[in-house]
Amino acid sequence: MAPVTDGDTLLLHFISTRPDGEIFEDTRSGDPVQVTLGKNQINPLFEEALIGKEPGETVTVVLPPEEAYGKFRRKLVVTIKRKKLTLDHEPVPGEFIRVEVMGKPCMVTVVDVTEKSVTIDANHPLAGETITYTITVAAILPRAG
Repeated sequence: MAPVTDGDTLLLHFISTRPDGEIFEDTRSGDPVQVTLGKNQINPLFEEALIGKEPGETVTVVLPPEEAYGKFRRKLVVTIKRKKLTLDHEPVPGEFIRVEVMGKPCMVTVVDVTEKSVTIDANHPLAGETITYTITVAAILPRAG
């Protein structure tokens, strides 16, 4: 079979790992993910690494924070007065909740809860981390036409 080229539709398995080795995504226990190269469906660095590979081959891509989920931005950790929040339950540190930030709904992590305020973190939970992706080409699908 011919190797992967731009425009191919692939079936891929991903293993995503944090710097401490913790796996936070592993598609091997389920169906592979279908992506078409050149359609902005996956990180461009993944596409670049997959070109020339053949089914069964695996590549490892290490993304620094700025190429993965962004740098951790301290200004995205804010304390909000409880009276400004509309919550249907008592928030718990570590929980994801939906709040409005500058007029837009946003999923944030609860950092701290006091009687009068809630501290939230609007960074992506993986912001600031270098992430390692192990990507296996499960198959190259035939082109339509």
